[in-house]
Amino acid sequence: MVSYGETELMSDECIAIITARGGSTRVPRKNVRPFCGRPMVAWPTRAACVSGLFSRVIISTDNEEIAAAAMQEGAERPYVRPPELADAHSTTTQVLRHDLAEIKNQTGRLPAFCCCLYGTSAMVTPKILTQALDMLRRPDIELVMAVIRYGHPIERALQFDAAGKLRYRQPEFVPVRTQDIAPSYHDAGLLYFFNVRAFMEGDGTFLPLTKTAIEVSAREIVDIDTEEDWDMAETLAKQKGLA
Repeated sequence: MVSYGETELMSDECIAIITARGGSTRVPRKNVRPFCGRPMVAWPTRAACVSGLFSRVIISTDNEEIAAAAMQEGAERPYVRPPELADAHSTTTQVLRHDLAEIKNQTGRLPAFCCCLYGTSAMVTPKILTQALDMLRRPDIELVMAVIRYGHPIERALQFDAAGKLRYRQPEFVPVRTQDIAPSYHDAGLLYFFNVRAFMEGDGTFLPLTKTAIEVSAREIVDIDTEEDWDMAETLAKQKGLA
């Protein structure tokens, strides 16, 4: 162990925190809605539990049904997420800081590493989790996430102005060949595996952490925010043999 203020920091311990609130509006009850025959939250919970990476797999939720579904797969629920952190405006990092503070209060120590999974991270696998942890153990990395490459350079994006006329967002890139523009990526919404010390000593967000990422394909991972996302995710899951 190493000292972390008044808290002991376990030098190599990893935990997983699965965040899933009960008040989803765009896809009602999405965390417990049956996905390929099992509650959605069961998929990331089982992946975390069978990976062998984590000393604890914790479900962070305000909802009893979600908690029960995750606990059925091996998660524990040592605290209840408060209502003020279970609305549509609460951020992932706000929830994680609360959760880690609860763990510190209950155990007197914090893990070295924490992996945050969403209740809808159905496509996460033990292999991806292991790959992320291996990357996080590098001394220059504080956060590992999953990203998807944009299919077309965002520098060539078009936007409508107030008059409804279409304009290039960055006209200086119009004459540049698309193959000469460095690729850009967006967050896949799959996982956030981070150094707890760096996160807790930071500004409360992931922004200042030194990052790297696992690139995943849009044909393999879906961030589920709409009914269309749900349908696509189930199709992909069946193609991958998860159903």
